[in-house]
Amino acid sequence: MNRSQQLSHPGALFWRRVLAHWTYQRKSLATVVDWIVMLYILIPGLLLGGGLYRELWTSPLPGWAQFLPLQAVVVILLFMFSGRVLLFLEEADVLFLRQQREWMKGLLIRGMAYSHAMSALKGLLFTLLALPILVREHEITGGTLITLLVITVVCAWCTNLWAGMIRSSCKGWRQHLLIYAVRWLSVGLLTLLVSLWLEVYAVLWTIVVILLIVLILLSRRRLAMHGTFMADTREDARTRIQLTEKLLVQAVGKPPSVRSKTWFMRKSGRLFKGTAEKRLADAGLKAILRHPESLTLYIQITLVGIPAVWLPPLIIKIVVYIALVLMISYWLNTRWAVFAKAEFMHVLPFTNEQHRSAGILAVRTLLALPAFLYSLVAGLTLFQGGVGWLAALALTAAAVMIAPSLMSWPMYREDKHQQDE
Repeated sequence: MNRSQQLSHPGALFWRRVLAHWTYQRKSLATVVDWIVMLYILIPGLLLGGGLYRELWTSPLPGWAQFLPLQAVVVILLFMFSGRVLLFLEEADVLFLRQQREWMKGLLIRGMAYSHAMSALKGLLFTLLALPILVREHEITGGTLITLLVITVVCAWCTNLWAGMIRSSCKGWRQHLLIYAVRWLSVGLLTLLVSLWLEVYAVLWTIVVILLIVLILLSRRRLAMHGTFMADTREDARTRIQLTEKLLVQAVGKPPSVRSKTWFMRKSGRLFKGTAEKRLADAGLKAILRHPESLTLYIQITLVGIPAVWLPPLIIKIVVYIALVLMISYWLNTRWAVFAKAEFMHVLPFTNEQHRSAGILAVRTLLALPAFLYSLVAGLTLFQGGVGWLAALALTAAAVMIAPSLMSWPMYREDKHQQDE
């Protein structure tokens, strides 16, 4: 009797599922985190972080803060306010709850409100960390700061809900394309408002009202959507296990996706022509780029390295440049080693020296793009005009010629006489 009373309205069911959700997240963390050990890490970390945060308010800001425009800070804030909409639907609801429109409506409304509240809380915590830059570097205070935060959070709410609706109603490349378009539309709108009308409160609050109307219309549209129940439950399940998935990926690695046909460089032909080493390098280079995780990490390292070379002063810039070139060369050689030591490669008659020569050629080719970008940033920040471009070309040539050889593996397979022994 008591249990039936607890579930006599949608609110009780909603809070029961919220509690189950947080219990699941806590248990997932408990499988990999020792909370006693975390106390020894967390308490000193909070003390150290608090001291550093106090210095941001009392001491001069770091030099990189002046290279961070207000538009970039606002876009980062928008990203931190972003998130997925969790509706707390389950597959078993198809048996009963799906037939009860009022219960479904009540659960959906509460789920959207919960998701908006969680995204706002996460964004406000990050805003607290970014306040020294906003207040001291860009002089955003008082009403302007409140208005900026309100328009950012409302824009993020609209984007999150719109993206969730796209995930439920679209599939494949169309889903990804539409979600990227919505995200970039919100970034463009917020950047435009900050650049042109930051101090014009009438314009900003008019946009806030318009975005709130859009949010209400999107919410009504979300409630009226039909035929998306199974897609909604899949998205909810995917959102609930995000933390577990990240923990498992860190522990055992992400299983590779299986494709019947490759999508990257499908009709590229041979990149290198000539000797057996060049044909082997061609195959290995394509294998690295066609692996989703390797390609994603390659792009991320390349992009992250650009500000890492650009922002520091002279001596640190040189050290960071050398470290980045050696690091990405080492990582590319590990990717090549995975390809060269694969089981199917044992049946091919390539010697260890051929594997090494082909690996150096493939790594040099892959290193050319990040090395050029890093060298260009370093050259143009150290020198001006044509001298900077010449320095960039010289650094690129030196990096591409030297680093892959230094980081290459001495052996990829055992010689035949060693295998016989």
